[in-house]
Amino acid sequence: MTVKVVFFNIPHLSVGRGGEVWETQVIEYLNKSSEFKAKLITTDCCRIQNVVTSFEYKVIPLKKYFGLHLFNYNDIKNDFEEADIVYYFNSFIGSQFPILKNIKNIKKIIFGYHAKNDWNYIQRIYYRFLSYKIRNIGYHHVLTNYHYEILVKRRFKNVFIIPNFVDLSEFKRVEKDKNLIIAPGAITKEKGIETLLNIAKVKKDLTIYITGNKPSMKLPENLKYLGKLGREEYTKLLSKSSICILPTYGETFSITLLECLASGNLVLARDLPVLREISGGIGSVAFATTNNEFIVKLQNFMKILNNTDKFDILSNKSIERAKLFDKNIILEKFKTKLFEIAKE
Repeated sequence: MTVKVVFFNIPHLSVGRGGEVWETQVIEYLNKSSEFKAKLITTDCCRIQNVVTSFEYKVIPLKKYFGLHLFNYNDIKNDFEEADIVYYFNSFIGSQFPILKNIKNIKKIIFGYHAKNDWNYIQRIYYRFLSYKIRNIGYHHVLTNYHYEILVKRRFKNVFIIPNFVDLSEFKRVEKDKNLIIAPGAITKEKGIETLLNIAKVKKDLTIYITGNKPSMKLPENLKYLGKLGREEYTKLLSKSSICILPTYGETFSITLLECLASGNLVLARDLPVLREISGGIGSVAFATTNNEFIVKLQNFMKILNNTDKFDILSNKSIERAKLFDKNIILEKFKTKLFEIAKE
């Protein structure tokens, strides 16, 4: 039995954020097995450049009307209706309409909750109403127990948890630079750049490095933008750094946190339930809410850097925690779950 799976996401694969990385690695893993044949469909939304993949990848036009993200169902009709399972990334207001209109023609569907959909009032209202429509349809894949409890409380059926993952082989043990503090992707208000600006203003003796898309505001001299790094350059930076700062205001999971742990960093993160869940309460991860808390806890970490033995102990705790989210372990669980769903 070969299970045909179609993954459908709105953003073009070249966007290269967490969801795009996830779908690529999942599809490649599934296609290594003779039991699965997986492919990807996205719209041309946010396309940066064309991409070459090792799997079948189809791009369809996105149509935006009055804030709705729509597409022509006929562009995906054959793909969806021939698939044993459709995996749909449940995000972008309006993108659900063409799917729900034709849901009876889709054998099985999984709604994947990878994106934070409650940044503003409109999103909160829309997705709350949507939940009444989809809670009894198909399956619902969440990444944390925190979100599992939310959906169960809202009477969703067929909810399952399989967390995100990290490729441990990308991160090598190298000598740490005790002066290298990085804030991966913290380039917008939502990702907490204002917290970094405050830290930089108060702690002028420290330099913090930011990666990702270029921030829109001018940065002080001790808050340095490194650019949007290639994968190899990025993992080398993480492996060499000693402290990661994650001041984000919202996450459904955080691949970045896993990457910081896998590279043996101390991590200072905003106090969010999902980040606490991922960390498992280890001492190498500290949490803060206010700007002052971030400064105080960063100072505490700086003291640890001067104690090599203590730093090494905490660094190893980070790495051991990351091993629980090893790519091969998590992807095998996901593959098993898909096979179970296909047979039901």
